[in-house]
Amino acid sequence: MCRMAIILGGMPSILNVREGVVNGLIKAASNDPYGERLYGESSHSDGWGFVSLVTGNPTSPLMFKSLKPIYLDPLSPKILMGAHEGQGTLIEMIHARAASTGTPKNITSTHPVYSTTNTGHEVFMVHNGSFRRDDLARYLNLGPGYGASYNDTFIANLALAGRVGDGITVGDLKWLLGYVKTGANLGILMVKYMDGRLSEVQLVVGSYYVKANDGKDEARDDYYRLYWCSGNGINVYASSTIVDYYRPVNLPNCTPLRNGEYHSYMVDANTGKYTREVWVLS
Repeated sequence: MCRMAIILGGMPSILNVREGVVNGLIKAASNDPYGERLYGESSHSDGWGFVSLVTGNPTSPLMFKSLKPIYLDPLSPKILMGAHEGQGTLIEMIHARAASTGTPKNITSTHPVYSTTNTGHEVFMVHNGSFRRDDLARYLNLGPGYGASYNDTFIANLALAGRVGDGITVGDLKWLLGYVKTGANLGILMVKYMDGRLSEVQLVVGSYYVKANDGKDEARDDYYRLYWCSGNGINVYASSTIVDYYRPVNLPNCTPLRNGEYHSYMVDANTGKYTREVWVLS
């Protein structure tokens, strides 16, 4: 399973908040009491990665992935604390992975996973939880041997990218959640291009998990809780451990999302202006 943070806000004011969020994520990946309680996993040591862009910049998003634990990788503080430039809107997804049992530990399966749509747009995904990988593989008509190379998140993103048109709809998300095994705390970044340049960015982020009535649902509530921290043009979505145990400095007011609540942002890649819709799926 995993810990993650998604950041959206205006430059340069977002950077003071971002530093605290990154530090909180690194600490949560190293020592996660909620993960220990639910899954017997106190750390998220199976790689890490991020995807980041600043609006107004005509280049593609920057993505980096490593198989080392984020809390041990000497590159992580240098890359994650590196200066972002510009005056646009920063959009970033950061993820620390604990691989599900039976899934590969390779760069392909390290988050963010990546695919492209039939129209050439890019789709990045970070995920905490698990999908029914074999069912999605059958939907995609994948041949034998996929399990050695691809984890459930990679296959889920591949299936979603093959389904969407010019944007991710609430219907697309409902369809994807139909393949959830345990949970789908998700960050999905769709980067659209026109005439070879970034034109629009869609960010979908939210929380869903399955209750099992097995005496562990309270632990699931704690583990899968995803916070939305917002104020003064700043939006941060953070896994529960980051906020509850390692509360980042300068973080605005935080409220937990409901189980099945997702937010969809549409961001103009040139001006950085954005709108937000709330989708509640039960």
